[in-house]
Amino acid sequence: MGVDNNQQETFSAYSEDQCLAQGTLVDAALAARRHLDQQNQRRALILQDSTCQVIDLDLSGDEALLARKAEHFPLAENARNPADDAPVAKEITLLPRHWDWLAQQQSSPAAVLRRLIDEARRDPYQRAASEIRHHQNLTYRFCQTLCGDLPSYEEALRALFARDESGFLTQTANWPSDLARKARQLAAPIWRLDIDAEDN
Repeated sequence: MGVDNNQQETFSAYSEDQCLAQGTLVDAALAARRHLDQQNQRRALILQDSTCQVIDLDLSGDEALLARKAEHFPLAENARNPADDAPVAKEITLLPRHWDWLAQQQSSPAAVLRRLIDEARRDPYQRAASEIRHHQNLTYRFCQTLCGDLPSYEEALRALFARDESGFLTQTANWPSDLARKARQLAAPIWRLDIDAEDN
């Protein structure tokens, strides 16, 4: 699993103030390791580009060993089998009125929920709102991981969730260029959508 996912995904290695490398997990791991070897008082983090999640890879050992560890690093599975109802039943909490409504439907509760989800996914407004939330969450995760100590961090996040493009650009203007560029890239789709996701 790790090898296939690592070939499909891209990763970035970051120091406190710059992007060290972007590419495969091996590329990012080796760049992070070299940075730490040269700057042993500093930090280096590896992020999975598609999720902005930190990759907790052990960077010890020589470069050959590190490359092998990166090649076989197990990435978390994001996909869920849509036919598997058991995990959904354990994770979804409904109020009594919701259960009452579901009991009145002709199909099973699982089938009704799947239909409602499919309808929401086809609705342009819902799809746009979902995309906005997705990019807000990605940007937030990136900023929380790498930008929490930077000036105007909290103001930038407020602008992000208020969908205030001008405010976000202003508050990130004094950030290190690599970090500001990535945060703005992640947030860019938010500004292109015309709906107000806060209504959802």
